[in-house]
Amino acid sequence: MLDRRRAPRTVLNETGSISVDEHRSLPCIVYDRSLDGVRIALPEAEIVPDRFVLSIDASREILICRAVWRKAEEIGATTDEPETGRAGRPSLRREPAPV
Repeated sequence: MLDRRRAPRTVLNETGSISVDEHRSLPCIVYDRSLDGVRIALPEAEIVPDRFVLSIDASREILICRAVWRKAEEIGATTDEPETGRAGRPSLRREPAPV
């Protein structure tokens, strides 16, 4: 099978939520993540808009996403540019905002 991924993926299997609009969010599972994308699963994938906000519970990340592909209960999406770490390398995790 041909792997078309531009960057390696990190398996997460973390809980998260997708903001459908300003009043409603849907729980999901973030299966894996790369520097510029995510694969998520949720029962109501068909009602998620093409652009959405994804919150990953464990890392407290909030990502702006754009759906690239959909299957029955999965969505593959690109994310905004990742933040760059201290060493100039992209970081998969964003630091929490200072309080």
